[in-house]
Amino acid sequence: MRPGRRLVVTYAAVALAALATTVLVAPTQPEYGADPPWQGVAVDDLRQEPGTTGWRVDLRTALAPEAPAECLRYRATPVEQGLALVSAAGAWTYGFANDGDCATPTQGVGTRIGALDVDRGTFRWLHDVAGDLDGLGLTGPALVSSVTAVPEAGLVLVRAAVDGEQVLATLSLETGRPVEVVETGSAGDGDQFQTVGAVVVTGRQQGVGGVYRYDLRDARDLDRVVWSGPASTTGVALALSDRLVVARAAGSVQVDLATGVERPWGARLDRLIGYVVHDDVVYAPRGGAATGRGDAGFVALTADGERLWSSDRDVRGGYSVTRSCLAVTDVRSRTVTCLDLATGDVRWTDPASSSSALEGLPGQTDDRVFATSTAAGPGPVVVRALDGSTGSAGARVSLPDGAVLAAAGRTVGYALAYGSSGGRSTLVAFDLSSGRTLWQHAAQLQVYAWAGRLVDVDVDGIARELVSPERLAVPTGSGGG
Repeated sequence: MRPGRRLVVTYAAVALAALATTVLVAPTQPEYGADPPWQGVAVDDLRQEPGTTGWRVDLRTALAPEAPAECLRYRATPVEQGLALVSAAGAWTYGFANDGDCATPTQGVGTRIGALDVDRGTFRWLHDVAGDLDGLGLTGPALVSSVTAVPEAGLVLVRAAVDGEQVLATLSLETGRPVEVVETGSAGDGDQFQTVGAVVVTGRQQGVGGVYRYDLRDARDLDRVVWSGPASTTGVALALSDRLVVARAAGSVQVDLATGVERPWGARLDRLIGYVVHDDVVYAPRGGAATGRGDAGFVALTADGERLWSSDRDVRGGYSVTRSCLAVTDVRSRTVTCLDLATGDVRWTDPASSSSALEGLPGQTDDRVFATSTAAGPGPVVVRALDGSTGSAGARVSLPDGAVLAAAGRTVGYALAYGSSGGRSTLVAFDLSSGRTLWQHAAQLQVYAWAGRLVDVDVDGIARELVSPERLAVPTGSGGG
């Protein structure tokens, strides 16, 4: 063979080898998303097993110094990236029995609220609303039932019951200083409360079997009741970001937060068989007692109650909102379906076998949906990742018995499994592309994602940030997907 021809053949062989390598390797390259984090908060992406080597905060000393550590659990509400509102609660609020030794010491626990900077591990401020309640002459142990951030107003909204009264209070989100404290009426089992943004709704039934009556307030001016009026004997009401919707026997009405003006709503709120709200769009099963058609298909309603779309009536089952789908799980036909949020069209349908839930994960940076299958008895929880656009199957994840999905970073998904605490105190990390388990971390008491950071809380109430050697490491070849 002539030298020139031999050189050409050699080059061709190298090219073919390179092509074969490309064909064989490319399909195995991991794919991860590049979208902004779902629900607005990016979660730490820890691919290597972390240790409790980050910051350290003594939650018990800051939030409940007089209560025994073993009687406490801690809850955090995200405000924004890196900032969470943290308070203590009796263990019974998390499903643990409140034995005789814990009943008395945990009375009034939860009135201390702290704004925790989870990037630095320091409290920006701490405030005890018990002092604000005392200013109203309410001195008994208080039960704080809700702590909510209203970022657009720069406020924290707190709801508490004390001495038989319901109280609403606002604190400055920046400093924790009290802004307003108002009594809203006597506390009772039938009390109603909803808040979305600056919309604050309270209500109660007027006697056994009577009509419910609601009050609408603006979180920026709690002392003023924007509107007060009757509902029905069922008390069905819905708070949206700028209005209240109330069902009455003659039809549903909406009340504008800015003006207090009441006008008809475009649908019958009391005839919806449950609903979920996303960006002020109400998604609900179609039909109901009024039509006798059951939960056949779904509808989407605007904030005014006008119909955006109706889906195919063959789509039915449990439902939730993901990044791009109204995700529907039909256990009877063993299918999962993605309805386009904007149009109601069926994007895709996939056999679900025994899938019991279809959901998205806070923090995820793509439009995957996760189909969870649980066995009838003890056994692993199997999760399938499906492409939100096409329904094509991706990773398959095997999790411990009883585990639940919790959050996701860019390349790592997280689930909570039962641990030695008796609760879900073990964090399981898995690769979002392959489904492979990366590591498990067993906490003594609690482990959660707090405003983007993974936090371990031990039995003494010490919170520690979980940090891995390469917190933000991304494997080679990770492209957007």
